Amino acid sequence: MDFLLYGASGYTARLTIELAMKQGLKPVLAGRSEPKLAPLAQKYGLKYLVFSLDNPTEIADQLRGFKLVLNCAGPFSRTAKPMVEACLLARVHYLDITGEIEVFERVKSYHQKAVDAGIILMSGVGFDVVPTDCVAAALHNRMPDATHLELAFAGLGGGMSHGTMQTMVESLGGSGAARVNGKIVPRPVGEFGKVVDFGSRQLFCMSIPWGDVSTAHHTTGIPNITTYTAVPKSSYRTMKMQALFNPLLRIKWVKRLIANYVRKNIDGPDREKNEKGKSLIWGKVSNAKGDQLELRLETREGYMLTAIMSLVIAQKIAQTDGISGYQTPAGLFGSDLILEAAGSRFID
Repeated sequence: MDFLLYGASGYTARLTIELAMKQGLKPVLAGRSEPKLAPLAQKYGLKYLVFSLDNPTEIADQLRGFKLVLNCAGPFSRTAKPMVEACLLARVHYLDITGEIEVFERVKSYHQKAVDAGIILMSGVGFDVVPTDCVAAALHNRMPDATHLELAFAGLGGGMSHGTMQTMVESLGGSGAARVNGKIVPRPVGEFGKVVDFGSRQLFCMSIPWGDVSTAHHTTGIPNITTYTAVPKSSYRTMKMQALFNPLLRIKWVKRLIANYVRKNIDGPDREKNEKGKSLIWGKVSNAKGDQLELRLETREGYMLTAIMSLVIAQKIAQTDGISGYQTPAGLFGSDLILEAAGSRFID
């Protein structure tokens, strides 16, 4: 399978390259910096391309001849638009590993152009949002008339990468979001807090703007969606006061200061944490009659899961004919997609 992996020097991309090589896959590596790409390509015996994302027409010239592009270069609020437009010009499938609601919505806006070009656009082919999308789809299959969906996730024994932290810095000072009556509306981060029973343990969670606010609606059609993550209660109390600091956090030099710290000090969890860590997912649906249904999922650590699922989905899309346009992971491949990551299991 011929595919291009853009942002190849990033933490998640390096993990994906390692796994791809074990599977006999040989992606062509790409990115902006030759000093970062050249030694990486030499290490694995892979080809590489150096180009920026400034001009979609010039990007398209680099993409022709590939079956698909896996974009691992965040923040995706900056990289998704030019790469999608280039993929449309080159008629190459587009995948990325974003978790940003605005990116999902932006990529979705290219649906008809993707249909016309005969390509698939799929954002969130990793931890954001494959496991939660699969839980949402499984619950909807069991309760097709559901009107409300809640999703929560927790990471056990993992960590956070440089790229994830950079994306968080980009969003500092912004608001949260939920889906209400079919529309995405702003909501304070940490507006709601609750204890969630993940099966193996109960954890306190707070509401956050997770990607499923966009994707789960596309997959299921459920009009009301709230997403949560597990946090210490002390963090929850701090986030409840975030609105007081938002004007400061939106100042460019403040963001630059934080971004510089992240660049110098944050890389990501080591391989032992990747292998041993776990992710827990919880979902609940309810309908107008008041019926409720819950489902839990246990799966791999977030970054390892991203590497696994991005390659699973890339290979599936490379073999898919007759389907085009904007798609979501579980919407296209079904709720059991997550079970293709060894160690994943649903818990009723």
